[in-house]
Amino acid sequence: MNENSPDDLEVRIIQLLDGELEGNEIERLDADLQNDRQARALYLRMAALHSALEDHFISRSEIAQVPLIPVERLLARQRQRMVRHSMTAAAALLVVSAVALWMKMAPAPSDNLGRFHVAHDSSFTLTHNNKEDAPFGNSLRAGSRLELSRGVLEIKFSSGARSVVEAPCAMVVLAENRISMEEGVAWFEVPPAAAGFTIDTPLLRIVDLGTEFGVLAPANGAHEVHVIKGSVEVSSAGLDNRQSKVALKAGQARRMDANGKLFNTAFDAARFITVLHKPIVIRNPDFDSQKVTTQDPAGYGPIADWATSGEDIGTSDRLKPFLNQPAHSGSHVAFIQNRGAISQTVSGFDPSKHYTVTYFVSERGLPGAATRTSVSLDLGSSAYSPAGNIVKTDAFRRIVSGPLAVFGPTANIEITADAFSGDAALLVDTVSISRAVPAVPDGGFENPVQSKGRFKQAVGIGTGELSGSAWSFAGGGGITTNGSAFAPPMAPEGSQAAILQDSDAGFRTMVSGFEPGVTYSLSLEAAGRRGGAADFRVMLDGGILMFGGSENLSPAIGSYQTFTSDGFTASGESATLRFETSDDGTTFIDDIRFNFVAEAKD
Repeated sequence: MNENSPDDLEVRIIQLLDGELEGNEIERLDADLQNDRQARALYLRMAALHSALEDHFISRSEIAQVPLIPVERLLARQRQRMVRHSMTAAAALLVVSAVALWMKMAPAPSDNLGRFHVAHDSSFTLTHNNKEDAPFGNSLRAGSRLELSRGVLEIKFSSGARSVVEAPCAMVVLAENRISMEEGVAWFEVPPAAAGFTIDTPLLRIVDLGTEFGVLAPANGAHEVHVIKGSVEVSSAGLDNRQSKVALKAGQARRMDANGKLFNTAFDAARFITVLHKPIVIRNPDFDSQKVTTQDPAGYGPIADWATSGEDIGTSDRLKPFLNQPAHSGSHVAFIQNRGAISQTVSGFDPSKHYTVTYFVSERGLPGAATRTSVSLDLGSSAYSPAGNIVKTDAFRRIVSGPLAVFGPTANIEITADAFSGDAALLVDTVSISRAVPAVPDGGFENPVQSKGRFKQAVGIGTGELSGSAWSFAGGGGITTNGSAFAPPMAPEGSQAAILQDSDAGFRTMVSGFEPGVTYSLSLEAAGRRGGAADFRVMLDGGILMFGGSENLSPAIGSYQTFTSDGFTASGESATLRFETSDDGTTFIDDIRFNFVAEAKD
């Protein structure tokens, strides 16, 4: 008990209870009680004993039939009552302080019902029913609404359950063992301790009995449950659950239509993603780690975390002479003037897999300047060079490398520039690495370069080819620049976009680099012309890709929006990608790319 003996502490406590402790001794005792748990326990015992003894003697005095109470005793009793009341209050305050200290030191009860992690190139929104008391980061609480518009995410619930969710998906967390899934595709793994985990869709109620299962809940269409292990109880969300309950075992699947009727359906465990792929981490991927200050009259400086090969290479902000346009991400980009390369060593690869490097480029934009670029892994042993020249565009172009091989868990990534004409300087931003996806040839329709404010369509060309394009166009299909007579919204990628006008329009290209058995999705940006949009659909080798359960896409008028298809499994290494309209109107399409969703099933 600090530096005091127990006897000394007891004496001071008695003096305090008797009202005889004063000045510095009170402060000293107070410090002992705050700093020593045993001292606080001793004080509480002695205070309780003192109060009980006082009550005992006061009671005896009150029942004794004495005609006269000496004034000294009356004063002493009043003093004792004052001390007792004061010390009772002090004891209560001490207990409250001790409880507060315990609450501060003990783990606080948490309303966090789970956390989620998002795969590379995914997009989500998270809202809470109480914005003033919302959890930080990717935490979920009761009432949290999670909407995934692109990609895949994994949720780990505090109950021990785990889920992998595919876009498009919208769900609300109701409790640690219950969610409402308005739409989406989700796989669930529920340990025995969390049995009873419940998923409500607009059509189904699924109660887990300690198992593994998948749920399909498209925005329009029948909802399904597929039991992979264990068993679940399934019932209609709109009927008396006691009458509609059906028990399903492993290998069984059911689908329910909008009328509440339950049907057998083919079991398909491969439809669900069970593992979230971990991204490869690149240091300083957007070149903002080492910022160029406005005090630097040149407006540029060295690149942090990247090695360079060449004379005129660095990072630049909006100050001239390099970045005289908005960066794709943040405020800085890397520049490679004329010829050179930037590189860094990256870890986390599986040498049995292939990988894709994605980065965004533009050009410095001096008269007649054009450059070419390439990217490689493992020092050029596996390289990709996009077709066509890189010229200055209104927004940075997306470069997707296609599959690249590595030799081990660590590889060197290198991005090069080679001047094609003029005083060229390649601008690079937002570099990332993911599991391999096939590269869509010129998914941003930047080639052939159109004159500013012009467009070209396949009508009248005869062969349906726009010379220099990787795409074949038909009917009202073609390419437009920003500011053409079509008055398109600004292209989200580069300066040009594809046109689909009226019901006979289309364009197609051959895509290579698929891995059979791997699951992918397709993303694109689309906008309708102000006079009216043309609905369209996307086909891969003749099969129609579904987007949220629908095969027809209806873009918004006057602004681009992102569409991401449902996941599909590749059956071959190459396929024909085709877009075609299904009615009249005009639609603009840009930034077409594939996304990696899941590995091939063993």
